[in-house]
Amino acid sequence: MTPTRPTPPDPAQTTPRHAVAPHPQLADTMTENARLRTIAITVMLEIAVLRERLPPTAGE
Repeated sequence: MTPTRPTPPDPAQTTPRHAVAPHPQLADTMTENARLRTIAITVMLEIAVLRERLPPTAGE
């Protein structure tokens, strides 16, 4: 006898018919967090590019 995979539950029975939207303030916070994360990544990349343009220091 070979083991069989269990069948996934029927989504119509497991998911609510009305999805609850996140609180507006939470949605705003998540959007702002994503925006700030994008800015931080951009700044780090720009710093890396500028460091490559600098002449090597005397200690290197």
